[in-house]
Parts: sequence; structure tokens; C-alpha cells
Amino acid sequence: MEYALPTAPGPLTQLGRALVADSLKLRRTAVLWLALGGGALPVLLNLLIFYFKGQYIIKPGENPWPQYISMSWQTASVLLGFFLVLLSGLVVNLENRGGWRQLLAQPVSRSSVFLSKLLLLLGLNAVAQLIYVGLLLAAGVLLGAVRPALGFQHNTIDLLPMLRMLGHTYLATLGILGIQYALALAFRGFVGPLAVGIAGIVSALTLLRWEHIDLVPYAAPNVVLRLLEFKSGFTVAAALSSAEWYSLGWFALAVLAGYVLLLRRPVTD
Repeated sequence: MEYALPTAPGPLTQLGRALVADSLKLRRTAVLWLALGGGALPVLLNLLIFYFKGQYIIKPGENPWPQYISMSWQTASVLLGFFLVLLSGLVVNLENRGGWRQLLAQPVSRSSVFLSKLLLLLGLNAVAQLIYVGLLLAAGVLLGAVRPALGFQHNTIDLLPMLRMLGHTYLATLGILGIQYALALAFRGFVGPLAVGIAGIVSALTLLRWEHIDLVPYAAPNVVLRLLEFKSGFTVAAALSSAEWYSLGWFALAVLAGYVLLLRRPVTD
């Protein structure tokens, strides 16, 4: 009697299983709390600023929403780079050294392992930014209730520019995310990618006035703030900026480099 060997699961099945496994590992970890609560810090900081000093920031009779959103987004853009550095390092380091050996020895393609963690990073980044926007709007409504003199409750904000700015910011973060993901795969610990990421962010903030700053991926979330305009209300251009295109290019190169690194990583490492 002949017995047929079991066929290996298809690529999509392997990817789905790897993604489910990685998602389950997030429970009760700092990664999940970082993604869910990371957007709260800039919102909280600006809530306190407007609560205690709002009368000095908003002119009488002026719509407070544009100024409030602009200040909060500037704060968030500075913190966003640090968030991505921590997020990518923590996601890759869900596996300790023994865990990586076991993971790479399983009958799952390395492309599935690579794409699973990449999709998880992209998803957590999107969730964190969506939560930030939701908290930002909720905090503005709260200010209208507790500080009615500022006028939040008597004015409205157009959601379309906010959604456009959210899209621009997300694209601007992809370069950082891709580079940090590749670095996390290249190093065998958390400290190396963290040090490189912090150095990149500090350097980018120092070089913001450089004429070629659009080329620097760690500066992209701050560079896209130029798209915010308040001359005739609150508007955001729909066209992608050069910083976003460069960010996408950095993302593609970094993802390719990270994939090659994982393919060449020995099981015994």
C-alpha cells in the first residue's frame, strides 16, 4: 500500500498561521500597550497646555481647533520616531534567541515569518495613529466642556484635512519603520537598533533646516508638517510630498535588505 506524503500548506496559509501566532504573542506584552497608548502622550501634553494656558494661545473669537491640532501634531511628529524605534525592536524581539531557533526550524517559509512581522508592524503603526486622532478629537471636545471660554464647543473642524494629514504622516513613517525593522533583524539584541534609531532621530531634528532634509527618512514625519495650512481655514494638500516619496523608497530598500538578512540567518544563530 502506498502512502502519499502530506503536502505543505500554501504560502497564504503559512502567512496566515504565522500572523495569527505573532498576534497571539502580543497579549500581555509591552508592544500592545505601546501601540494602544502611544498616541495618548502628545494628546495629554497639549490638553494640559490648552487647559492651563489656552487663554494666551487662542485669540478671542478665533476658532481654536486649527491651532490646537497644529500644536498637537507637531508634538506627535517628534515623538513618533521614538515610538517606531521602540515598536519595531519590541516586535522582532518577541522571540528570544531560543525562540528564533525554534521559529526558523519550523516548516514555515522564512518569507511568511518576515511578512508576518512586517504586516504586524504596519498594522500596529496604523492602529496607534488612528487612536491618536480619535483621542485628539475627544480631548478637544473635553476642552470645550471644561474650558468653554476657549470656544471649542462653538466651532467645528473639517475631518477631511485631518484624514489627509493622517495619510501623509503614515506614509512618512514607513521609511523609519522599514529601516528599524531591518536593523532589528540584523542585530541580535534590542540595544543596537535602539541606539541607531535614536541617533537617526536626533540627527534629523538637528538637520531640519537643511535644504536636502527630504532625503533623511527619520525627518519625514516632521517635514510633512509643511502640508498643514491655516491661511484660509484648516487645509492639507492631497498630493504626496517629496519626503513621502523618499520615505517609500527607503521602506522598499530596507524591506529588501531585511528579507535578505533573514534568508541568510542560520537556524543555529
